[in-house]
Amino acid sequence: MPTQREAIANLLKVLKDWQKIEDASVNNVSKILEQTDNPLIKLVMEIIKQDSVIHKKAQQLIIDHFEKETIAFNPDEMKKFWELVEEHEKIEKKTIELAKKSLDETNSPIVKYILTYLLTDEMKHDRLLEEIEKVKIGIYPYGGM
Repeated sequence: MPTQREAIANLLKVLKDWQKIEDASVNNVSKILEQTDNPLIKLVMEIIKQDSVIHKKAQQLIIDHFEKETIAFNPDEMKKFWELVEEHEKIEKKTIELAKKSLDETNSPIVKYILTYLLTDEMKHDRLLEEIEKVKIGIYPYGGM
């Protein structure tokens, strides 16, 4: 069984290798975008490209957490914006409702495909906010904000 230090070193290697794959994904998508005028394919490729860029940033945040500066949650800092996070969570729930309603209003396979993507993405946003709240509670279990 690896030591904590070895486990972190292994994780960092995996993340750095993964970042190279995300770079390759961006390059590949750029080539696809150069070769198509189809608006649906362009949209899908742009989504994938942007996601790859964000994935690399998330990976870098983890790398920096171990190599540069540990990520910390400051209660005073969180107080400043947490109400806005809670407000945004309500907005995300409304967008989910609208996406579901929109799906019920169409039979077009292309429109359903795009709306399903939007619904999935909005649900992902909602989950991200729910999970960050779990992180907050895990760090400040008694609402120490």
